[in-house]
Amino acid sequence: MPYDGFVMRQFLEYSKPYLLNAHIRNFYIFNKIIYFSFQSFDLKISLNPSYSYITFEKRNLPLNTKSHYFVEYLRSKVRGGMIKNIEQIDLERTYKFEVYKVDDVGNKHNYEIYIDIMGKHSNIIFVENGIILDAYKRIKNRFRNIFPGEQFKIFSSNKINPLDVNQIKKLKTINESKKALEFIYKNIQGFSKVAARELLYRAGIDEDEVIKWDDKLEKILKEIIQEFSEKNMYVYFENNKPFEISAFSLNHLAEKFRKFSKPDEAINLFFSWNEKKSLIYEKKKALEDVLVKYISKLENTLDKINIEIEKNKNYDLYKKYGELLKAYFYQIDEKMNKVVLYDWENDENIEVPLDSNKEPLENANYYFKKYNKMKNKLKGLLERKKVLEDELDYLYQIWYTIEDAESEEEIEEIKFEMQNMGLIKDKKGRSKKVIKSEPRKVEHNGFVIYIGKNNKQNDELVRKANDEDLWFHVHEMPGSHVVLKNNGKDIDEEVIKFAAELAAGYSKGKNSGKVPVDYTKVKYVRKTKGLKPGLVLYSNYKTIYVKPRRIDNV
Repeated sequence: MPYDGFVMRQFLEYSKPYLLNAHIRNFYIFNKIIYFSFQSFDLKISLNPSYSYITFEKRNLPLNTKSHYFVEYLRSKVRGGMIKNIEQIDLERTYKFEVYKVDDVGNKHNYEIYIDIMGKHSNIIFVENGIILDAYKRIKNRFRNIFPGEQFKIFSSNKINPLDVNQIKKLKTINESKKALEFIYKNIQGFSKVAARELLYRAGIDEDEVIKWDDKLEKILKEIIQEFSEKNMYVYFENNKPFEISAFSLNHLAEKFRKFSKPDEAINLFFSWNEKKSLIYEKKKALEDVLVKYISKLENTLDKINIEIEKNKNYDLYKKYGELLKAYFYQIDEKMNKVVLYDWENDENIEVPLDSNKEPLENANYYFKKYNKMKNKLKGLLERKKVLEDELDYLYQIWYTIEDAESEEEIEEIKFEMQNMGLIKDKKGRSKKVIKSEPRKVEHNGFVIYIGKNNKQNDELVRKANDEDLWFHVHEMPGSHVVLKNNGKDIDEEVIKFAAELAAGYSKGKNSGKVPVDYTKVKYVRKTKGLKPGLVLYSNYKTIYVKPRRIDNV
């Protein structure tokens, strides 16, 4: 973990003069990065499992970024609030922001925002009076319960804080013998494995050697703490590319390095390159960019069609005008520009506009023609709208599969599908065999559950399933197809609920509280001619509301 407790402490001390008593102007999110925006700078909080960190970096966001329920909630509660205090929980990778806010009706609030920088467990938790208001990731497992309304508890750590001299002495009381690297990493706060290797290197101890804490190790630790107190940052390079960052020198690397007095400069240099090098990230972004253009174009067209539908939806009125003029033409004087006529069907008087240059029956014929024209136009508009909405549903489904893809193989399968659908041009002479990925597989209480990773897998899951297997999908939003294998056994409600939770977890609603999930037997799921990949029709279904679950939480 490059962004260890030492790096976090360096950035904390550096950032305090900027953050304390500063007012939060807004919050933004893009690609698992949340920005706290201030008057003249932005605090960047990356919650990306691969590269989680905090730094100062001016946001550079595309227009019309997707909203996120947690960011919207922070905006509604905290925007305009002032940061009163910032602290790090010992030397662990958790920051605590104390924010003071007076709301619109004059109520005073003292909020706490906890930021965990812990790889795939990175999170932001919003708390008031010890109660969780919400979190970026809602979690419920045997370690933590992070849900709105729950009592907030700091993630407990039994590690020693190396900045506390009295605690350092406790290291000698640890009786268990462990391999050196494991001993440092699991017993002392702030140390990543790379930092632990540096301590052992300076002490001349092999990382696999079984050790107990002694005076020599304590002396080296104090030397490292002294160097850390000089408040420098180091970025190490391999082949002119940054590959490690530390709050003290890493002599065991024997590589080129740059020394920084400003932590954010070192952090930005290191993580910006590492983010860019991610091949999966780049491929996903490339596919998303293509989809966004198509979606934007279709949505603009749909907006225009809706405007035209609104203009033509009252076509029956002109039929009524024509019928009334035809019935009462003998009572209407020529050269009139309007006339009030009695509508016997609705028992009311209706004012009918007239062209004074036309005779009453000519006006009637004009309205009949206008009625037919608008009626036919509306029919075509509604048919076109349905086609566009179906196309958008499909594009949003692809977008979801891109967002949820976890490997290069999955990305290539999605790209291949987009090429087949004409969304991406297939470059001649550069075609290659697509490596097939496998659907996610979960076993629960003796039953096997499959979760599709993309539209091709979704279709295959349905096609290969037995009639009595159960099929799950979130209600009216993009998501994976989930198939619960029957295997000739009765499926109880608990297993059904579990499979539904997975369907919710692998959907666009994965970060929501309760998500509606439809389920039915596979024999009631059908793929008709003309339906795009991943899209099906189904009937005889039930709907269950569940909390989303991912395989990580199984």
